[in-house]
Amino acid sequence: MYSLFSSLISSYRFQPTTNIISIYVLPDNASKKEPIPPNPSKPTTSTPLPSEEDLQTFISTNKITYEPTGIFQEFPPILKFDQVKVTNPLEKAFLKFEKPSPIQSAVWPVLIAKRDVVGIAETGSGKTLAFGIPAFEHILSTPKVKTISVLVIAPTRELAMQTESTLSELGKLTSPPIKTLCVYGGVDKNAQRKALQAENGVRAVAGTPGRLLDLANEGHLKLDNVSWLVLDEADRMLDKGFENDIRAIINLCLPSKSTTGSSTRLTAMFSATWPLSVRRLASDFMKDPVRILVGDDQLSASCSVEQSVEVLPDTRGKEFKLFETLKTLEKSGGFNLKKDKVIVFALYKKEAQRLHAFLLRKGFGACCIEGDMSQDKRSQSLEDFKSGRATILVATDVAARGLDIPKVEVVINVTFPLTIEDYIHRIGRTGRAGRTGKSITFFTDEDKVHAGELMRVLKDANQVVPEDLKKFGGQIKKKTHAAYGDHWKDIDPTVKAKKIKFD
Repeated sequence: MYSLFSSLISSYRFQPTTNIISIYVLPDNASKKEPIPPNPSKPTTSTPLPSEEDLQTFISTNKITYEPTGIFQEFPPILKFDQVKVTNPLEKAFLKFEKPSPIQSAVWPVLIAKRDVVGIAETGSGKTLAFGIPAFEHILSTPKVKTISVLVIAPTRELAMQTESTLSELGKLTSPPIKTLCVYGGVDKNAQRKALQAENGVRAVAGTPGRLLDLANEGHLKLDNVSWLVLDEADRMLDKGFENDIRAIINLCLPSKSTTGSSTRLTAMFSATWPLSVRRLASDFMKDPVRILVGDDQLSASCSVEQSVEVLPDTRGKEFKLFETLKTLEKSGGFNLKKDKVIVFALYKKEAQRLHAFLLRKGFGACCIEGDMSQDKRSQSLEDFKSGRATILVATDVAARGLDIPKVEVVINVTFPLTIEDYIHRIGRTGRAGRTGKSITFFTDEDKVHAGELMRVLKDANQVVPEDLKKFGGQIKKKTHAAYGDHWKDIDPTVKAKKIKFD
């Protein structure tokens, strides 16, 4: 089955649109029979392939960059769902969407061809289906395997749960269903242990690094047959200090394609940025990966979000400023706090708790997500917010990336985050899926180190820069090193040195 699926890629080149490819998908009860080749004398009904001009326009419009540069000719993007010939049940996953997202279009051909891939794209770009569809096609191609074949590592419990939920929906489309499981900390291990020991085995697991490694070290989670590994939001996992755990988990899986042997592992890595730490991880555990960048190389704010910055004289009274802001939004018209969703971001857990309690006292329908809460309470808060039972979510940066929360109208940054990247991810919770959104940020003297970068983000998105913000100065701090100062360079260790010949 999988070889048939891969044949699309080997034939999928820049050709005139009159050329047609036929893909024959066998039913389950005929999986052991040889496929019947197409009869060239009979016409087919397959969709014509896009022209080279169409592909170039798509790549240019969506700012897709490939490394190596010319590799896209070998793996041209898939522009329509009917160009992806997967096992019939999986095709139902496409019915909810009009067309593939840019990251899906670019990544699918590479993964279908069983090549390692690094996808650099903003959160909320459809990455789960980008790796989920080919991953489940891979599972269906190995029906005799009853152990875990697909492993997805995610930085937070909420993202792991969201990923597993999407994979579970895919698994339910097949017959028999492909079983999935989510493992994460903050809850009792026994239920997760029992699920892993079930006779009708789990084939795909999504989880956080700590709990995955715990269960593996106990012997309950067998990873020695994992042939499809996904690192989701790799940059964030490394920022959170999970590098050692990730490396330990990878070493428990099948070896990469760079080693000899009949059983090897495909690795897909997704990240919003491409820092040195992520490049080093890719260099150590991936075999000749295709790197695909969707969007600008530099993380930038979405132009669909109207950004406003309010400079406050000091940090005191932020709660009442938040109260005034919410009331002003209601009075402005077109906004209803009884149904429109707002995310209020705090920097610290205690601050989130305080803001949540304040909003409840003021009569707002608010819920909260922060690290000191039990997983059950965090999940309940997220469900309350998604369902509309609560319209204000107070959160730390645990909710800044990855979570798919539809129709968030406004983001309010009560306290500025530690990095400008986190600011961009925060405000990216609104203005998604073709909608517009609004962000309001409280800025004080304590945040002045971020003033220059914030002004750059505002200017790049054609937003108004407040005069009060300009008073902090517009210089963007240089990247420095504790030992080498301003002369330090961020060098890519994966690039081999050139040989120099002396006459």
